[in-house]
Amino acid sequence: MSSILDRLNPTKKKKEVMNISLLDYTFKDEIVERETPGTLFCKKHDGFTPIIFKSGPKWTGNIFRWISVEALGLVHHVDTKGQKKDVSVIDYLKDVWGTKGYDGLPDALKQKLQTPIAITVTITPIEPDVETQGILNKLKAKSHLYDQNIENTKQLGKSEIKQKWSDVAYNDLWKVGSGIGVCLILQALGVLSGVA
Repeated sequence: MSSILDRLNPTKKKKEVMNISLLDYTFKDEIVERETPGTLFCKKHDGFTPIIFKSGPKWTGNIFRWISVEALGLVHHVDTKGQKKDVSVIDYLKDVWGTKGYDGLPDALKQKLQTPIAITVTITPIEPDVETQGILNKLKAKSHLYDQNIENTKQLGKSEIKQKWSDVAYNDLWKVGSGIGVCLILQALGVLSGVA
């Protein structure tokens, strides 16, 4: 019923996010259920609600569409010599995103982050040998992600049309039929003889 009402009301357009994954070259269409000036809350599926942060233009037409690219995870370096430090989630996010990034969050999300939680994470890293450590020291997280993204985006938009042999035969059937028709006409006119 709501889809019929949406069609009758041209001012209420459908809103979608094309969520691209550079890891396996796939995408999912996420349906936007709620929108704020900086955030899109999509329809819940697989046990979670996708939240997309808007930065950039949207495409308009029959629907409003945004493009989102999934982040690539990367483990960079574990420091085993550091001291234990208790940090709140808010301080951690301000450190990672910067104060402006945290302040840009919607108030509803900020309230959820202010709820006290306790998380304990224990990491036991594998200590690399001298040669491997030398190679790891030369790697930079930014350059690794940049190169990987360049490689992955080269494949986006490339496709090859694959047709079944029956479809190809059906598409060429008119050529065979017209050839037979021309032969019959030439035989009727006496240009070609019917005996081979």
